Amino acid sequence: MVQDGQDAYRKFLRLAQAADQWRNRAWCGPDTTARRLARFGPAAAGAVADLRRFWLRTPHAYERAAYLEALAAIDPGGLDHAHTESLWDCEEGARLLGIAHAPDHPETLERITALLNDPMATPDVRAGAEARLAATTTPCLP
Repeated sequence: MVQDGQDAYRKFLRLAQAADQWRNRAWCGPDTTARRLARFGPAAAGAVADLRRFWLRTPHAYERAAYLEALAAIDPGGLDHAHTESLWDCEEGARLLGIAHAPDHPETLERITALLNDPMATPDVRAGAEARLAATTTPCLP
């Protein structure tokens, strides 16, 4: 019973922290808050709007993967656009999430093929692209 109360309090603090960070435009640290919120899963649904805003507007590209992971843990619906957009992200973590979760559409598969063949992509991105394309049943356009 005490543990439930502590978890509820921690969740409340994290939700309030995310809202405060957005309101104050605190650009350093919301990725840590996002990771902590993700642990609550759907119970942290109150933070979804703030996490989406941070994903869209953060000046720190390296934080976008944390926001996307948190959104997927809390409310995975409606992330097709974010996952697709992440295929063009400059950060490896976000690209890998896009490769793994973007829907099988011609545009996304074409981009994943481009990442596979991109000599500037990291080895992990190329390996992820190769695995995704190997597992895809939708034909990919060149």
